[in-house]
Amino acid sequence: MDTVSGYEYTTGTHLLITDEDAADFLQSQFTNELRPVEAGRCTYGLWLDVKGKVVADSYVLCEGDERFRLLSETADTAVLSAKLENHIIADAVVIEAAPDLIGFALLGAGSAAVLSELNLAVPGADRFESSDGCVVFCGRRSSAECYEVLCLSAAKADQVRSVLSRLSVKILSSEQIAQERMQAGYPLVPIEIGPSDMPGEGGLEVDAVSFTKGCYLGQEVVARMHNVGRPQRTLFAVSGKNDCPVCPLAIYNRETKQVGELRTAIHCKNGWFGVALLKHRFVDVGDVLLVGDDELVVERIFREQKGS
Repeated sequence: MDTVSGYEYTTGTHLLITDEDAADFLQSQFTNELRPVEAGRCTYGLWLDVKGKVVADSYVLCEGDERFRLLSETADTAVLSAKLENHIIADAVVIEAAPDLIGFALLGAGSAAVLSELNLAVPGADRFESSDGCVVFCGRRSSAECYEVLCLSAAKADQVRSVLSRLSVKILSSEQIAQERMQAGYPLVPIEIGPSDMPGEGGLEVDAVSFTKGCYLGQEVVARMHNVGRPQRTLFAVSGKNDCPVCPLAIYNRETKQVGELRTAIHCKNGWFGVALLKHRFVDVGDVLLVGDDELVVERIFREQKGS
């Protein structure tokens, strides 16, 4: 079997959205296209405020015409539930907070074979499979093949752990899975792109935002930025050689002007690697900037986007 890595986590958001207006309501709030509404469809996207700022992200799984499941590792159930509740006016929609689920991310060329060992079907692009006590869909953690396996019970999670152990799947630490994600260019919402930021500043308009669907909350602002061109701020991959800094942390140029903020940083060989939101007009790839008592190097744009 080809090399496979795994990562265990617990969902931060698990919501069930039901009733006759559920599809239309979610379509009016979610940044990505949820139509045609058909069971088995899995869509990644964002939840914005009225100013187009990023509140949270999630996958939306369509389980039927009037039943949807919202899943996110990093969003908070209470925050997202309250946001959605506040925008229900006369809609026949029921929002139910469901128990957190234990998830396993599988990365690597042999991931599909591991799913087979778990008696789970391999999902197609933008689809999910639900069988044998698990929900499976394609993940956003690595440039390699990647699947998310969400267990609907603690007993099923124990079974998955047992199979991964039998197959000698390497279990990654939180820093190791973060390094995979950073190298692949997937922003961490709402930490690297969040409530003070626009989707385009993190390159999320590439695949988390639809510019052809009908109106949704925050759409006008997002569309205006998209049509004007490159945003004034962008996520960059950065690195340093000393101790890993505690984030968030202001970043300055040599003239002591603040040019951005270091959002995340992880230990790596010969120092640390991180993600920073920086102002384009003051920063170029290769620049050396100041963060705390350390220097950092601007390595690359974190995720290529329109106008970059």
